[in-house]
Amino acid sequence: MTILISIIVLSVLVMFHEFGHFIVAKLSGARVNEFSIGFGPRLFKKKYGETEYSFRALLFGGYVALEGEDEKSSDPRAIVNKPWPVRLAVFAAGPLMNILLAFLLLFIVFFNIGSPIPQVKSVMEGYPAEKAGIVPGDKIVMVNNTKINTWEELEKAISSNGERVLTIEIQRGNQILQKQVKPIFDKNASKVMIGIVPDYERSISLAFKTAINQTIYFSKLIILSLVMLVTGKVSVNDIMGPVGIVQAVGTVAKTGVINLLAFSALISVNLGLFNLLPLPALDGGRILFVLAEAVRGKPLPPEKEGYIHYLGFLLLIALLIFATYRDILRIF
Repeated sequence: MTILISIIVLSVLVMFHEFGHFIVAKLSGARVNEFSIGFGPRLFKKKYGETEYSFRALLFGGYVALEGEDEKSSDPRAIVNKPWPVRLAVFAAGPLMNILLAFLLLFIVFFNIGSPIPQVKSVMEGYPAEKAGIVPGDKIVMVNNTKINTWEELEKAISSNGERVLTIEIQRGNQILQKQVKPIFDKNASKVMIGIVPDYERSISLAFKTAINQTIYFSKLIILSLVMLVTGKVSVNDIMGPVGIVQAVGTVAKTGVINLLAFSALISVNLGLFNLLPLPALDGGRILFVLAEAVRGKPLPPEKEGYIHYLGFLLLIALLIFATYRDILRIF
């Protein structure tokens, strides 16, 4: 069952990615020959108008086949014959759709569970907040003369101060009280904290803001991971392949729908940002060629660009096989 859930999750993420390319191509008047979920042998196909829609055996991927994408075409609607801003929009739409999907999933999550607010639900025993006299129900309104409106602002104010003493103003009923609190570094949480658990509030506007902040946080986290991978601070042996992702999704699925939605959002951001890398065969590689054309004033011959993307595709397949091999070694 968990494998089925994993396949469904990954298929939906890929489908949204490809739908981004598809819908922008259609809206711009570009000809779309095929919209496919998965690679390999066709399990299902149906043609509507000029576009064939297919579902293939290997679900860890998908594509939109655009007329003239990797070769010359006399069709005026071929993507190769479209102005470079149109092509840029089509190639960028897939990754951006993944980021939009992540936001929507996180909005659902935070609208259901509520969003953290700078009001104390509970105080951790033995931590600085308890020692300073902060109690459940206290609302934190200011830290070091900086007004606090959100939980994210409170976290930032605490973490940026290090382990220096904080002057925290709290609202307790009709009273405004001032507390001196010295944060500590918690090894388990790997961050500086004062030991409070936030209360949660459910509202559309708060869920919207929190979903945006969490999407940005996921993006920063993934970009940092990619930079560490490129600079050698993270080994390629640590890359998770399809088998590892399926296992991870299955594990998270057992903990509940909300956690599965949040984890799916993380994978969606990962998929979007990975595809923006300026590497051949990825959307980022195609965007790079379009930008180069905009600067040079003329495009690279489609056949040459197609050959470069083909080599890039082979390298990606090799990386996929390597990552799958590492996944199997980790599991068994």
